Amino acid sequence: MLQIILLLLPGVLSNQWRVNYPPLSLICAARGSDVSIDCRFTHPHEQPVQQVLWCSMRSNHGNCLNEPYVYNSEANNNQKNFQYFGDKTSNCSLLISNINRTHSGEYKFRFITRQDKWTGDPGVNILVDDLRVSMSRSRENGSTMAGDSLNLTCTLSCSGNLADVQWFKNGDPIQHSEPVLTFSRVTAEDSGNYSCSLRNFKTTVSEEITIYIEDVAGSPTILIIVVFLVSLVFITAAVMLMRR
Repeated sequence: MLQIILLLLPGVLSNQWRVNYPPLSLICAARGSDVSIDCRFTHPHEQPVQQVLWCSMRSNHGNCLNEPYVYNSEANNNQKNFQYFGDKTSNCSLLISNINRTHSGEYKFRFITRQDKWTGDPGVNILVDDLRVSMSRSRENGSTMAGDSLNLTCTLSCSGNLADVQWFKNGDPIQHSEPVLTFSRVTAEDSGNYSCSLRNFKTTVSEEITIYIEDVAGSPTILIIVVFLVSLVFITAAVMLMRR
């Protein structure tokens, strides 16, 4: 009798049906990367799962009762960007490859047994953004001169610090994996176009930022002064010779 009463309690019943998404309420992804949604679900063991589904709330609504689905275990025309890496027992993980801005939004997992259906609500939210390169330098105004210090930072606006990146100069890779590229004393050779991407994901490469380092030694003003001084020396020497 006690067991029957417990089964009738809403809290006990709901514990038998559950979908657990990543602990973070928002997954921040760089455009062009692959995003894995770690997902687990539970259900009464006497009700084997027959069908598993994933839906996007950009094209669906509510508890995803009807099509369209981004993944349907009973369909042969699933979107190629979405791959199901789970099973029909407890794992409902989903991989979204080469993610883009149209993939931003909320996703929900739904599974169907012979007797019942369940949707994990609320779902998991994904925000897709582009990598960007920001610059900070020791000289606040004017041109960047040789000898100045300068930092380039690879950022993703919806995320914290990036773990592992790839830097490029004029399209060629640089051996540096930290999100901050530091120049303690820049030279004219550091001039160029810089960009960054996630390591092993060149499809995530950012727009380029151009750095021009003005070489003090070769600047027109210095050249004019040097020419003037040399000329002055020759003129002085010529005048002294004429007076002899």
